[in-house]
Amino acid sequence: YHSVIPLVVTQLEGDIPKIRQSIIIGSVIPLLMFLAWNAVILGCVTPDIIQLSPGNERIFDPLKILRNGASGEWFAMLLSIFSEFAIVTSFIGITYGLTDFFKDISLITKSEISRLPLYSLVLLPPLSLGTFNPTIFFQALEYTGTFSISILAGIMPALMSWKQSQKPEFFHSNHQTLVPGGKITLIFIIMGGIFLIGRQFQYITIYKF
Repeated sequence: YHSVIPLVVTQLEGDIPKIRQSIIIGSVIPLLMFLAWNAVILGCVTPDIIQLSPGNERIFDPLKILRNGASGEWFAMLLSIFSEFAIVTSFIGITYGLTDFFKDISLITKSEISRLPLYSLVLLPPLSLGTFNPTIFFQALEYTGTFSISILAGIMPALMSWKQSQKPEFFHSNHQTLVPGGKITLIFIIMGGIFLIGRQFQYITIYKF
């Protein structure tokens, strides 16, 4: 949901308490759903299907068991519906975030994009790629998920906040209260992003080559 945060900040007109409340509530609700999802999935199956990972490790896949109807056809159907909702909500968030991003770019270039070209710019490229190669999403996610998310949602925002804190006009502004702990917190965020990227490189090196 990181790509939606700039849109939330704009719509709430920079009101820090409302922004913080929106992010916390918007994170707690899916967290509770995620925990409930894990409890239901793991509580409905027994480890009778074992798969091997690229490193020849034994993997228990409860989701695959339930999709095959181990707990009944109705539950398998509900599982599919829930999965579709997860995809749709992610799709909506990404679409809103990207449209807001391109709107900002158009304002910087002193030209405003109308609605149809704007949504075409957001939706047509992935639609075209997905049409020609239906599995490209999974292939791209395997290699770029960790790298892009760690950089775009971790390292870059921390560096931007660090750069802003060095400007006199931002030093005593309310923007600084959004990052408790100041530069120490930013350092931990940057180190966390670098750590995740390093782990992904290690995985690719060991299991892919």
